[in-house]
Amino acid sequence: MRELSIIGLMSGTSADGIDAAVLKTDGQRFTRTGLSGHFAYHANTKAAIRASMRDPASLMADDGARAALDRAIAVDHAIAVTALCEAYEGDVDLIGFHGQTIYHNPHPNTAHRLGRQTVQLGDAAYLAQASNITVVHNVRQADMDHGGEGAPLAPIYHAALFGAMGIDMPAVLVNIGGVANVTCVAGADTSTLIGFDTGPGNALIDDYMMAYHGAECDFDGALAARGTADTGLIASWMQADFFNRRWPKSLDRQAFSALLDDTKFRQLAPADAAATLTEFTAQSIAHAIAQLPVVPKTVYVAGGGRRNPSLMAALTAALAPPVITDASTGFAPDMVEAELMAFLAARCHYGLATSFPGTTGCRQPVVGGQITAPK
Repeated sequence: MRELSIIGLMSGTSADGIDAAVLKTDGQRFTRTGLSGHFAYHANTKAAIRASMRDPASLMADDGARAALDRAIAVDHAIAVTALCEAYEGDVDLIGFHGQTIYHNPHPNTAHRLGRQTVQLGDAAYLAQASNITVVHNVRQADMDHGGEGAPLAPIYHAALFGAMGIDMPAVLVNIGGVANVTCVAGADTSTLIGFDTGPGNALIDDYMMAYHGAECDFDGALAARGTADTGLIASWMQADFFNRRWPKSLDRQAFSALLDDTKFRQLAPADAAATLTEFTAQSIAHAIAQLPVVPKTVYVAGGGRRNPSLMAALTAALAPPVITDASTGFAPDMVEAELMAFLAARCHYGLATSFPGTTGCRQPVVGGQITAPK
């Protein structure tokens, strides 16, 4: 199969902007081009996304509002694509477009008005037309249709990444976005792949900072560094059913948002509150890794959470294996998710599976994604 030049686009549940990277790949192997970037959402688009996450049902019931936000998200993604195309010396074959998740619920028995579904916003037809490049999108729905949870989709790329790095197995990659997820790679056989969401990533910390301190996040973990985590409160939070369930399992960004209204939590001083949320994220990741059937030799960390020194210190203290966050080891921790979308686009193009029973709970390996060409 021919290696394709693909732009991968990812905007995670933190909704802080768009990660974009150009990858050469056939969906099995890959070559980095070194061309990537982060592109902020327009302020109005970011505000609308965050409002839709708080009340996705209202947005989905308003066709006009949804169409407007679909288009606004695609417009910002088109800007990212244009920038990379102008810098890239060659033709781009495909775009891997994740879109913006505003709701994710894999459970059939739910009281939520939207029920069991996953919603990624973004007008793929507009993006294809604006860029004149074929777009692979809606990558989660096929997995949901085949009994899977629709997430996480990263494990197949993480396995390819570890293979290219030539590291000793078993190894784990943790991605800390709004939600944190873990991939365990024990060898080359995809049947041994394990992947699942571990719990909150940056979501609770970010939401607390926005609600009480007017900041988008705890920059450099500075507030948490001045506080002391309430270990008793964390222990009670860790009793949630989610942490006792075996994988595969996945989460919506808002799944633990009610904890911010916990009476005991609201009595904490600001620094102690930030420290408690930070330690909770670290402990939930460590708990997930402890559940794995193998002991990893190394734990690699990607995503925005790796830039929080307080979170990384808490995670390092909670884990026995070495925790690696720097790019010198052969992976691009800030662009893993964007590279993933390029990799999945190639797999969709060539009819290769994008999710597996051990990663999402689908009944059999599933090829995910829809293909939309420019008119």
